[in-house]
Amino acid sequence: MICLADLRVVLVEPGFEESIGFVARAMKNFGLSNLHLVNPKAALGPSGRSRAGHAQDVLDSIVEHPSLKEALEGLHLSIGTTAQRSYSASNLVRKPMTPRELARALTNEAGTVGIVFGREGTGLTNLELDQCDATLTIPTVSEYQTLNLSHAAAIVFYELQIAAGESSPDGLASEEVKKTILRFLSESAIRSGLEEHERVLLTRAFRNLLGRSAIRHREASLLVEALRRISETLTRTKEPRDSGAISAVSETETERGWIQDSSGLSQKHDS
Repeated sequence: MICLADLRVVLVEPGFEESIGFVARAMKNFGLSNLHLVNPKAALGPSGRSRAGHAQDVLDSIVEHPSLKEALEGLHLSIGTTAQRSYSASNLVRKPMTPRELARALTNEAGTVGIVFGREGTGLTNLELDQCDATLTIPTVSEYQTLNLSHAAAIVFYELQIAAGESSPDGLASEEVKKTILRFLSESAIRSGLEEHERVLLTRAFRNLLGRSAIRHREASLLVEALRRISETLTRTKEPRDSGAISAVSETETERGWIQDSSGLSQKHDS
């Protein structure tokens, strides 16, 4: 299981200092201390600090960012929270998992994970959720779906704490590896003739899969190698006369390392 002490809690544009204090208190209850704020609209003062109780150390170590993109840097996995489920088949951004499903996905994994919470009144936008690897929601009755920010945070922290007990670490795939998977997927989709809107949906769906599965480095390496071969094969099919072409997608030294790690696949290539 991931180390809860390293889990990054991100609040996007919190509008009330009391919210910051209450979330910090919930973090302290479950052994979390890594609180990041994106463009906070409220300054932390006595009222917010009083709500934090004994979590003053959490408040003292807050890191502020001008953008969500910056707040997500360095994470292996980012989870955006939402109270809104989409009933549209095309809106893949709002197809969330539950806190319990997230906790189960992170069992036997290791890496830096961030949980992103939105504004008290409006939550996260679709564009902000799209920056995250996966989305999460807390099941509630349809009559009133929106939870108080700190209450929602406490429920998520509780589920992660429950699942943290019995696990052995196995490293999560880095963000760089996941981007390489999506790049090879995109290249293959282009060469196979998919329309742009279909490629966008495919990429989003695959990002959802990668996020929900909390994919491991070993598994990701196998996917990189498989998708690289697909891309090469499609290239040769499109350009039959260029028998010496290897791939239109460049292979960096880092990617070669992942490919070497994917020893579960045969390393023989077509000449």
